[in-house]
Amino acid sequence: MSPSLGSKPITLRSNSFAITQLPKFDYIQYDEIVAFTDNPNRRGPSTDPRKNQQVFQHLQNRVAPDIFNPRVIYDGRSIAYARGQPLRLPGNNAGRFIIHLNQATPLPTESRGSVTITLTQTIGPHIRPNDVFDLTRDKKDTTRAKTATNLLQLIVRQGPNLVYTNNGRAYFRGDQKKVIGSGLELWRGIFQSVRPTLGKMILTIDTCTAAVYTGGPLIDVCLNFLGLRDVRQLVLRPTDPAFRELSKFLKNLRITVQTGGGRSRTKTIRALEPAAGLYVFATDGGAETNVESHFWSAHSIRVLYPRIIGVHLAGKKAPHPDIVPAELCTVITGQLWRNRIPEHLTKDVVSFSTMKPQERLSKIIEGIQGYHQSEFVAESEMRIDTNPLEVPAKLLNTPRVIYGPQQEVTARNGGWNVLGKQFHQPAQLRYWAVINFCPEIMDLRSMDKMVHEILSCCKNLDANDPIVVDNGLGPDVEQSLYALLRKVVEKVPQLKADPSSFILFVVLPDKAGNIRNRVKFWGDCTMGVLTNCVMVSKAKKGGSQYFNNVALKLNARLGGCNSHASGSPVMQELMQKPYIVIGADVSHPGPGMQKPSIASLVFSHDRHAAQYMALTSIQEPREEMIQDLKELTQRALKTFARKPGNAPPARIIFFRDGVSEGEFDKVIAVEIKAIQEACIEIDQNYRPQITFMVVGKRHHAVFFPRSPNEADQKGNCHAGSVVESGVTHPSGVDFYLQSHAAILGTPRSGHYTVLRDDVFQYDLRKLQELAFTLCHVYAKATRSVSIPAPLVCARGAFHLDPKLNLQFDDSASSSSGGRSTFDLGMWKDAFMPVNKGIDRSMYFL
Repeated sequence: MSPSLGSKPITLRSNSFAITQLPKFDYIQYDEIVAFTDNPNRRGPSTDPRKNQQVFQHLQNRVAPDIFNPRVIYDGRSIAYARGQPLRLPGNNAGRFIIHLNQATPLPTESRGSVTITLTQTIGPHIRPNDVFDLTRDKKDTTRAKTATNLLQLIVRQGPNLVYTNNGRAYFRGDQKKVIGSGLELWRGIFQSVRPTLGKMILTIDTCTAAVYTGGPLIDVCLNFLGLRDVRQLVLRPTDPAFRELSKFLKNLRITVQTGGGRSRTKTIRALEPAAGLYVFATDGGAETNVESHFWSAHSIRVLYPRIIGVHLAGKKAPHPDIVPAELCTVITGQLWRNRIPEHLTKDVVSFSTMKPQERLSKIIEGIQGYHQSEFVAESEMRIDTNPLEVPAKLLNTPRVIYGPQQEVTARNGGWNVLGKQFHQPAQLRYWAVINFCPEIMDLRSMDKMVHEILSCCKNLDANDPIVVDNGLGPDVEQSLYALLRKVVEKVPQLKADPSSFILFVVLPDKAGNIRNRVKFWGDCTMGVLTNCVMVSKAKKGGSQYFNNVALKLNARLGGCNSHASGSPVMQELMQKPYIVIGADVSHPGPGMQKPSIASLVFSHDRHAAQYMALTSIQEPREEMIQDLKELTQRALKTFARKPGNAPPARIIFFRDGVSEGEFDKVIAVEIKAIQEACIEIDQNYRPQITFMVVGKRHHAVFFPRSPNEADQKGNCHAGSVVESGVTHPSGVDFYLQSHAAILGTPRSGHYTVLRDDVFQYDLRKLQELAFTLCHVYAKATRSVSIPAPLVCARGAFHLDPKLNLQFDDSASSSSGGRSTFDLGMWKDAFMPVNKGIDRSMYFL
């Protein structure tokens, strides 16, 4: 056996629980269609799982309980399962029911407020839970095994999802929450997922967090969202920015509306109306009245604030508007916020979500207890062990991190100290300048102190004094940058032709995303000037630790190499032939945003796999496969080979982030094929070895030490813990690697799935050591990171000209029929490549 870092066997506790007995019954599958038939504009199948589930439960519990006995489980979309025997439907194997939520008997015909539910038994054999044995015993990923897995998933989730707020995969009881402002609060919940592993099925339970609309009086929610206190400040016009922001926030929110006599009705907000109480409309008799008068005459309700906003409850195509003053509306508790969390609330989310390992494990064990109370689990006779699975694991020895001559460090608790260490390959900080966009906070004395600390921490870089130190104007970012650059060029004329050896230090306000975007676009794309941004609060506080970390970024950006870990045995083996390490990811726009997805590819160009270059392209929104991968790979391979001292790589190590298990076959067919085609187009005889691993972080497998004696300082598993059995996929080649130590909370392992391995021939020991080693070469860190360094991809967003003010909301690019008419060409026109002056640097750190 070849040399290795070495490891020792350990045992870890997981957040998975063995399903000790599968359901004893076969299940019959039905296709189900729920259609709301009261409105001709809404005909056709409903796509709202919450509404579908509500009407279906009304059907089986109140309208036709004799038919639905035992109770059917339903996914809220299109599939239902009956246990044991077919339903006694009126149409033999099919049935059609017209119901109303306010009535316990079926309706003869469609009418106002009615819902039509159609069930049809699917053609084919019954669903047998034991079909999962294809996977768990025979390692065959068959269609019937997937169907049986989906059935088990639904049996487990059905009970809590019918009772609590949920997103399908997790439920939220609302008993642990925190109000965070902006009309939102955070709820802690329980994630639940049935998965196959070798020899058995398991149920994975984890804690999770969701943002939820604050419930209560609509006026209070509006004031909270806008950060206001006085109800009179809700006198808004459609042209007011606050009106537009509030409209977007409230759209499609469910509310109850007071209608007098203690009665209320549940409705959905379609839009806002200014001065809703004064809105004039014609009564059925043709007379004109306004909303304020109507509520008094029809419901004996006095409107106290007729001039503030109200809500539209009818759609644009409705024959008559339905407008209600905000003061008569109450937001229903427990509605999930499905958009991106506002940036200023991120800190609150992290704080609320972070849990100490023992606290998290306690919540998980508490969560598993509820399944014995689920009637659906009980009726199926499924049994679940309530003790967390313990899995065999190993702890990898830590690779040595090499700095200057004879300077090696070994991580302890995931980190190391670089005090007194020299960079492995120091660059020179000859030409630099400082621009300060916070002169009111960072005065001249503070600037002098900061410059002194930078010079002190950059002694290894032979740092000169800055050429210029100047203030900038936030409203005029680009002009401030150009003005400073002119001053620099006046003092050092040679930088006009080639500014690549110059770096600009930029002091920004703590909340200055827009300024930072403009600085980066100006530097990365327009001018080819390296930039290093710091927040004013950190720059003013300073300290050697902070500016030592700044020095790491400066050296890497200027072309130096801070450190490497290629002394590890697996790296020594890899270095026997020319090799390249590539990391790729696709970042997608947030929910409801019509903007392109950004594909990023980062590749090594040195023998240590410690220095990287980045390539970026844009593609259709939410397209996961990298559409330009062949071209990006070609550029990476050619750039690597052109570097002096390099030969074309004989080995390609490819790490792919962000791909779900359901897309693995597509990755093999599309992306690995694109890499092969890229090589062949370079040279017909060019056939490098390819190792391709998908690295996932958005999973819910968590591992815990069995006792405090086996834990690190925070009570977590030690960095380097590897799990390759017990909870891994039965038919794939995968493992979990916790490569870092959490500063707060519980760390999440990287989940590595090997889709192809020409280089190491599926030797998991070598693949694990390679991944762990590459987690120690992230240039700006003195800690091991959670995924290999090449997966720190380029800043694609900064390649879009911020001055073009492209529309980001989902109404910007949709046709009247609701289908997307996204114009990728418009975005490609706004997208600029990195300036050639800096495209070979690590500008993206």
